[in-house]
Amino acid sequence: MFQLIKADPPADRVRRITFVPFLADGRCVLIEDPGGPALPAGEVQDGEDYLLDTVLRVPLQTAGFRYQRFHPFGLDRDHLYAWIEGRPYTGSGPHRSAMLSFGPAEEAAERLRAHGEPVLAAAVRAAAESYRGLDEQAFYADNRRTLETAYLRGTTPQQGSGFGGGELDWQKARRHITEGIAGDGTFLDVGCANGLLMESVAAWCAERDLAVEPYGVDISAALTDLARRRLPRWADRIWTGNAVDWRPPAGLCFDYVHILLDSVPRARRADLVRHHLKHTVQPATGRLLVSDYAADPAVGHPAAVETLRSLGFRCVGQTSGGTLPGRPSNPTAWITADPAP
Repeated sequence: MFQLIKADPPADRVRRITFVPFLADGRCVLIEDPGGPALPAGEVQDGEDYLLDTVLRVPLQTAGFRYQRFHPFGLDRDHLYAWIEGRPYTGSGPHRSAMLSFGPAEEAAERLRAHGEPVLAAAVRAAAESYRGLDEQAFYADNRRTLETAYLRGTTPQQGSGFGGGELDWQKARRHITEGIAGDGTFLDVGCANGLLMESVAAWCAERDLAVEPYGVDISAALTDLARRRLPRWADRIWTGNAVDWRPPAGLCFDYVHILLDSVPRARRADLVRHHLKHTVQPATGRLLVSDYAADPAVGHPAAVETLRSLGFRCVGQTSGGTLPGRPSNPTAWITADPAP
């Protein structure tokens, strides 16, 4: 039986990983193989970094599942147990078209136990407790680890901004955000990574004869350092800070501010929106642009506009959403005044 852990084990200690997948709405995911329910699991291959490579490869190859968040919770010698949050993969990359079921973790655990898998059943129960009880600081530490390890290894500007496709796909997936920009002004990207969205928004708006000055902030100092090296002309307008409470220097406010809902725990999303409406968006005339890149209503993960409405915010409008084949359209919603729920 595995032992519960609170930190990533050393890379040289992990040779196999079993994953407990969750959808964003908290449902547990099982593989419905002909032989019975199962969890995605696999070996760490030679030359792989388990935090980067194995965590991505195994769920795709065994379950057709693409993770967004990863957290280890158990270890049995060289066998790691971890939960992941994400959704079934619909892209064109290598993956298995597996039959999946979704339901409460307690039901998944009972099905595994009845199938003669008591260790996997215990893993699901432990994963659910860890997943539901993850504290806020652990959430941000997980985000920082995932972002830094993956993005810094990227060999293209898109990979350094957390995007798997090339330049054309990047435009198809992100250009719609500029539909929320109606005139000249300043643009703050909260969660700017290597600065590619800052750079792209300025260029895309210029094609519409709009003069947009970009700024950025990110939770990772390593990524903001990278952004400053990539964009030296804007180095003095890229800062390090947590989206949930960062304030611009010298009382700056911006005409357009872009935030990501998944940059904070689900329970803090309303706080995130209120914070930026109060402290970063230009009073009266500014616009807060809100995205959720992982949204997929088909698996219970609503688009940004629906999440905002459920939190009591009044959205003024939303963009058309991305146009990548095989991926759901994820419109960016925006809020101007009357922010309080």
